[in-house]
Amino acid sequence: MTENKLTSVMKPQYVDQLKSKIAGNVGEILKSKDARGVYDTLLTMCDIKHLTERQVKDLSGGELQRFAVAVAAATKCGVYMFDEPSSYLDVKQRLAISRVIRELLKDDNYVIVVEHDLAVLDYLSDFVCMLWGQAGAYGVVSMPYSVREGINVFLDGFIPTENLRFREVSLSFKVS
Repeated sequence: MTENKLTSVMKPQYVDQLKSKIAGNVGEILKSKDARGVYDTLLTMCDIKHLTERQVKDLSGGELQRFAVAVAAATKCGVYMFDEPSSYLDVKQRLAISRVIRELLKDDNYVIVVEHDLAVLDYLSDFVCMLWGQAGAYGVVSMPYSVREGINVFLDGFIPTENLRFREVSLSFKVS
């Protein structure tokens, strides 16, 4: 990226702020960003066909989320970054958006997702890294784990490769 050999696009975390930053018609904006020729496919997969004539400022949180994912997915680049793509979405929409993101991965690009929903993370990921720290102070990024191992490390609250406990108690789901 520093040598301008890779281009990137990032879907912002706080999609509700898009209302004040982006003005225009949903369909026109998406069409103008469609460098991959997937406009109609994204309208269907993201379930935003009915929004093409609406203004961005009039969209709800879930509609903004699906629109933002579609805009990022329409871009042709080497690195796709999605920050919490499942917020504001119901279960069906989370699966649909996950499919859109998953289909972006090819041999010549990268897809990076920051996600807190473990089910979406499990569906989307090939590898998982844990990030922990304090803003402006320090941070730790774990080595990549397999998805199963990474989720278990997260639930345990302890990163063994870093000898770092980031939660006092383990999370467990027991059926009684």
